[in-house]
Amino acid sequence: MITIKELLKKNRYFHAFGKYFRRVILNSKYIYFLSNSTKPLSNQYGFDRGIPLDRFFIENFLNKHRDNISGHCLEILSDNYIVKYGKNKVTAKDILDIEPTNKNATIIGDLRNLTNIKDNIYDTIILTQVLQFIDDVEAVISECHRILKKDGVLLVTVPCLSRADCISGKDGDFWRFTQASAKYLFEKKFNPTNLKIDFYGNARSGIYFYAGLSVEDTPQKVLLEKDASFPTIITIKAIK
Repeated sequence: MITIKELLKKNRYFHAFGKYFRRVILNSKYIYFLSNSTKPLSNQYGFDRGIPLDRFFIENFLNKHRDNISGHCLEILSDNYIVKYGKNKVTAKDILDIEPTNKNATIIGDLRNLTNIKDNIYDTIILTQVLQFIDDVEAVISECHRILKKDGVLLVTVPCLSRADCISGKDGDFWRFTQASAKYLFEKKFNPTNLKIDFYGNARSGIYFYAGLSVEDTPQKVLLEKDASFPTIITIKAIK
């Protein structure tokens, strides 16, 4: 008799094969680019094909700054990145969400007005792909600056190019950013000498991302080459 553990292991293999079959056989990127289709191959950023391209860029950025993820840390919705990159450098962590239904959240609050968080609390705040969903971006930056300790680090990623969000849709997805707009916004609260604004992406990665292709669909050159004229995401490291 097959055990539950063996069944789960087999299901993982079947799931992985199913993704491969859909990506390579049924929905080949080569056939897609030869067609005249105006629809993407994936309507979910590429999640159903593998790892989305923007997720690769986000994690590359966080890995680059993993030494800054330490002490008392704050992340939005979950603690995935705190755990993955902070490891034993983290002494305390909080998960923030505006929705009280999030059972993982340790703090329920609005990033624009965090009345339930005191000044100078956090060593690190991780804010990945969040600001595009908030109408008052300047208020969020101001609050993050307030609750950071002196020399605390804010790690941010925002989209320069992306589909309208699958969940928030056209009514809840407000902004796209450039290096110039990130500089303009963050310099209002952070000393320019304490800001590092960068980007990931190029023309091909942008095309692939819009089409819903995944990391597994994409050559390494496309993933790693950067072209400032065609960024896919913008990254910000801000030190208080």
